[in-house]
Amino acid sequence: MDKEEIITSLDIGSDSITCAVGKNIDDKIEVLYAGSKQCKKGLKNGIVINISNLSNICRELLEEAEQEVGDINITDVYAGIRGSHIDSMNNHGVYTVPRSDKNITSDDVYSVIENAKAIHLPNERTIIHVIPQEFSVDREKGFENPVGMEGNILETTVHIVTGNISHLNNISKTIANAGFSIKEHIYHIYPLAEMTLSEEEKKLGTMIIDIGDQITSIAIYYDGKIKFSKDILLGSYHITNDIAYALHIPYDEANKLKEIHGCTISSIIAEDSEIEYISMDKTTKKKINKLALCEYIKPRVEEILMEIRAIIEKNECFSYINGIVITGGGSLLKGMDRAISKIFRINDVRYGFANPEYITIKDNKYQNQKYLTAISILSYPVFIKPQLEQFFSSDIDSNGFNRFINWLKNLFS
Repeated sequence: MDKEEIITSLDIGSDSITCAVGKNIDDKIEVLYAGSKQCKKGLKNGIVINISNLSNICRELLEEAEQEVGDINITDVYAGIRGSHIDSMNNHGVYTVPRSDKNITSDDVYSVIENAKAIHLPNERTIIHVIPQEFSVDREKGFENPVGMEGNILETTVHIVTGNISHLNNISKTIANAGFSIKEHIYHIYPLAEMTLSEEEKKLGTMIIDIGDQITSIAIYYDGKIKFSKDILLGSYHITNDIAYALHIPYDEANKLKEIHGCTISSIIAEDSEIEYISMDKTTKKKINKLALCEYIKPRVEEILMEIRAIIEKNECFSYINGIVITGGGSLLKGMDRAISKIFRINDVRYGFANPEYITIKDNKYQNQKYLTAISILSYPVFIKPQLEQFFSSDIDSNGFNRFINWLKNLFS
């Protein structure tokens, strides 16, 4: 199998690592493998807390991927990241076209984006993504790529994602210690949104909510582009923890109760039957009815969703949202779609899946929410990065170098 055709991703989750391997065939990703391992001793809230422990798990997972796929040698990965250290903002840039012909070139586009990304950052932070939203030419908006147009003043608005340098470096060190290298750090919600939202949803206005174990991530699209993104330190772990605390039972038993019998809205419980569970001593059996279990779950679900609503209202993004797509393991809690519809008063709520136009998943066992982000990251170098690079490829450096070479030739001729 040609090494150049293979793409590998590692999604660094709240407290787990998920790997996906895909093959680029005729500009379409075919998923060859997906797997996941818990790493509670190495990760917390998406932050590396034990490099040695996490390195061992990364190595095991990637070696397992090599064995499962066969005839491949993984050397580098695209790393999906998340956590409270991730921040984002929108910024505006202006550039005056200096030439008399006023024809806008790729160099001009490059320059205006450079102006837009020229933000003040503390020493401990770095830019991860700069995503152009739109361009304006002489105050007229709506240009996706203004190269070839004529104008005096070129403007752009960009979505900038930043992260803590130390946390990013710790992820790089972890993967290096495992014997691999990082091709790029990628904010996980970006490729996830790009691969699960349809073009119509991006245009009309849609929010994606990715409910993880300890982190819930959101991104809002409108007019075809990402307008807002945010990570919140609340997730399905906190729901499980509430059950464990209320019933005084082991965490794993609480998680089993939540996944099998839990729900977010009592009205969807068809029959209020009793559920048997194991108490803290792991021998005594006790019972609880489904309605009572639901009452332990509802407050935390409402807290998570109300926190999201408060954040998007504070950032004046609510008016963009005409539909909601939910992903992540936490989204599988029964009735989550109805709870979201109720809190946000939006009827159009659906579960996300990888867009088959870009990604092929032949093995049904990989059609699982816990693999969706890692699988979506596979699309980044094939579909997403080339779209960004069209704006960041400038002829300035190459032309300057060529002029310098010609000057030397003339000097010594």
